[in-house]
Amino acid sequence: MPALQGLQPGGLDLDLLAGAPFVHAHNPERAPDRRDTGWFDFAGRRPEALHWRALLPLILWSEDLLHVDAVFGVERGRYFDLNRNQVPTTIQIYEDRHGIPEEVEVRESGSFRVAAAALPRLQAFCSAVTAKIDAVMDGITSGRSLPRKRARRLERAARHLLQAYQRTYRDDGVWEEEADERLLDYVIALEALMVSPGDKHEGISERIRTRTAALFPSPLRKGVESRVQKAYSARTKYVHGDLLADQKEAELRELRLLVRQVVLRWLILTPYDTQDLAPRLDTAAECISCSRAINEPLRAFFQASPPQEDVRA
Repeated sequence: MPALQGLQPGGLDLDLLAGAPFVHAHNPERAPDRRDTGWFDFAGRRPEALHWRALLPLILWSEDLLHVDAVFGVERGRYFDLNRNQVPTTIQIYEDRHGIPEEVEVRESGSFRVAAAALPRLQAFCSAVTAKIDAVMDGITSGRSLPRKRARRLERAARHLLQAYQRTYRDDGVWEEEADERLLDYVIALEALMVSPGDKHEGISERIRTRTAALFPSPLRKGVESRVQKAYSARTKYVHGDLLADQKEAELRELRLLVRQVVLRWLILTPYDTQDLAPRLDTAAECISCSRAINEPLRAFFQASPPQEDVRA
């Protein structure tokens, strides 16, 4: 980081940042809409929500848990502002050349890593996904209702997914008192993408289940339906005031990875015009032989811009 050399706010040792991954994102603040109000907002300023368009492609790239550890503002050539306490550190003990133990403060890193050899593949994937996100979000300025709602649905799904990621402290670990809220985040993300503006309330859980399953190859659909049904049933019990069984960490991880795949597949398939994806998913759910309209675009995308892990289209 040559531009930062010599600048150490709050006594921060810049060597702690060596090798850390950085995401550069422009300020995403939007101008008010025609009603002079922001079209979507969260209480408080959560950086992972504010910069969701930069972070979502990275989440979709890898199954590894992604965390935002520190955020700082930069004005090129002028200053950068980083809270020293935001950089997670730990103490490791090394022996010096005389064999005497010495405590050294090092940056604590997570599981999300990209090898140098994988960078071209990561760049290609993120470019392709970002283009999909941008195309959907362009709909927010449309004069038609469907593209505007589609953009809002994507942002809401992404923000809830990112919130769940940020509050998961290891690959499958959540605080016990927050486990129910993490499940709700995942179900809200699913519902935001799988519900069509034209749907009636009756039978909504079945449509979410079958449409989600239609995004996956036939051999996987039964398992996907079962997982979505279980999660949606827990969500219904929660909002109705019923007690839930303790959420198992492994099951929450499984749900997280499922929702991640749903978001990616929805982005690949969703139209950008006044057509909606839901009717195509309903047709594919009812007619296995009609699934080519779903499977072929997915297969083409995964061949041209594959994520880190192997994916079945």
